[in-house]
Amino acid sequence: MLSILLVVAAVIMACVVFFRVNTVEVTGNLRYTTEEIIEASGIQTGDNLIILSGSRVSAAIRARLPYVEGVAIRKTLPDGVSIKVTERVAAASVESAEGRWLISAQGKLLEKDNGSVRTVQIEGLTAVGPYAGGMVQTAEEESLTLEYVKELLGVLEGQGMLESCTQLDCTAAASMTLHYGVYRLKLPRDGSYDYHIQLAQAALSEGLKSGVIQEGQSGLLDLTVMDGKAHWRPDRQ
Repeated sequence: MLSILLVVAAVIMACVVFFRVNTVEVTGNLRYTTEEIIEASGIQTGDNLIILSGSRVSAAIRARLPYVEGVAIRKTLPDGVSIKVTERVAAASVESAEGRWLISAQGKLLEKDNGSVRTVQIEGLTAVGPYAGGMVQTAEEESLTLEYVKELLGVLEGQGMLESCTQLDCTAAASMTLHYGVYRLKLPRDGSYDYHIQLAQAALSEGLKSGVIQEGQSGLLDLTVMDGKAHWRPDRQ
């Protein structure tokens, strides 16, 4: 028993004395520098590698750097730590009493909008008490609209359509209007945006192929009729 205890004590002592952080490698970062990621992580040279908490490091980075969405920590014995980050992109801009704020598709507040980033400008939705790293909060009467907006932004991001969208007008009581290139998509407030966006894409593709929609012609695709069709109304030239 004494021998076992001595062996265990020796192993613990070796872990404490020898396995110390000497190198930290950061990958996946575009917006933040390697130094900013390491500083946010709280990892210091000489920290004990064995007892280093990956979950605590991950939480610290995501709390201090709003654009970081995911963090993977890997320990490489005897003295290394690898940090792989996944960064968010600014999907939209929302109004607040302090000016416009950039948000992710999931509704995370990233930073104040200084106009340098092209995003979907959301109208008819106001963020309350915004701060970098927090989630968008609105007045109670706009809470359902916020949920619709986040779901729609998530679909647009997943479909790779965000860069082609310029504005989302939420001022109407029964619908939202998305400006997509030269087109406007009138969407119902029902949350089924994966279906509606697919329907709109199919209608545009078929309309351009058949000649019903002319190349570069602006107009409105109305998806609020709920008859399984997207109704095209061209703008007057």
